[in-house]
Amino acid sequence: MDDNLSVELYRKEGKTLQTGSLKVFPDGAVRIDGWDLGELPEQVWGHDEYEFEVTVSGTEIRKLVFALLRDRYIGRMGAVEEFRAFCKKEGIETHFFAWP
Repeated sequence: MDDNLSVELYRKEGKTLQTGSLKVFPDGAVRIDGWDLGELPEQVWGHDEYEFEVTVSGTEIRKLVFALLRDRYIGRMGAVEEFRAFCKKEGIETHFFAWP
């Protein structure tokens, strides 16, 4: 697995800079974090910087994957093909089986 799986999820610039990112760590842990810098955190917290994050440990990833996929595909008749197409688009190796 690539040890540098990370992406900026959002960025809003203005009187307050707001950013958020996603990172997957080599041990499988996942973190989504945010950072606000400027006027808004100064007004709310009395500091011009505010950082926050949610981390899911590598031991909880199976539950996380299940919940996310359940949420995305439940009730969708095209779930198998949609999932297959998504994996292909993302370069994720899969095994497809159909009978007969």
